[in-house]
Amino acid sequence: MILSLLGMGLTGLVFQEIIFVKSYQRLSLSLPVARVALKTVFYLREGDLSPNYDTFDELASESQQVLCGNNSYKYYFVDKINHKEGMEIIDESALININLASKEILGRLPGLDEDLADKIINSGLRPFSGINELLMVEDVTEDKFLLFKDLITVYGQGKININTVNRSVLLALGLEDSLIDIIFRFRQEHKIGDSGIEFGRGFSNAGQILEDLTNFSSLGLSQQQDILALLSVLDVKSNYLRFNVVPAFGGQEGLHYSITVSIPAKKVLSWKEY
Repeated sequence: MILSLLGMGLTGLVFQEIIFVKSYQRLSLSLPVARVALKTVFYLREGDLSPNYDTFDELASESQQVLCGNNSYKYYFVDKINHKEGMEIIDESALININLASKEILGRLPGLDEDLADKIINSGLRPFSGINELLMVEDVTEDKFLLFKDLITVYGQGKININTVNRSVLLALGLEDSLIDIIFRFRQEHKIGDSGIEFGRGFSNAGQILEDLTNFSSLGLSQQQDILALLSVLDVKSNYLRFNVVPAFGGQEGLHYSITVSIPAKKVLSWKEY
């Protein structure tokens, strides 16, 4: 009986050690793989076949790279959120920069109003280094913050990619639902390409956004004026990306990484692991 108990104890200890070794190996290998993935992304973006614009489909697609052995990693450029109405992506370059946005735009965000927007604009913390710092602004509660946190950023020059922006951000910019519907239909139906070769769907030239929309659908005068007022803000390119990488070792996922990068500068702006 004593020998049996000792054997059971040793077996349990060995199993715990095996689990620990596998776990340690998985965690210790995750960081080097994430760094490799980051270098790969910068390299691939240099050879982008559509360097002047980024579409919804291009950024929402997920890629996988197989390494030696049974190791691999997958990556995608945006965060993905499942809603009841379907999948939504969060592109860092399609968000409202809280350090540059006007009081009117901030005040139209869910959970905010003109008074709160004024407190954010005049906060001694501005410019904010991270969106969570808004919780330190008077009267910005956690419940309110959760309503708009996925619509804001502290990165970029205030340009918003019309190909990847979501409805809530466009509403905050002051566009009406009917015009937003036209923009979304254009993104889904307009093929970009020459000589029969398709390079995506959406807008390919920021300077032709109004022309593209008026050729696609009949716009009222107020709708045209709304687009004209935003031409200095709207873009078709995502130069600031939230890059996500998930390493896998022997079929088991390692640490997950969320990395915000500036593509033109090849610079890491934030690095989070979870």
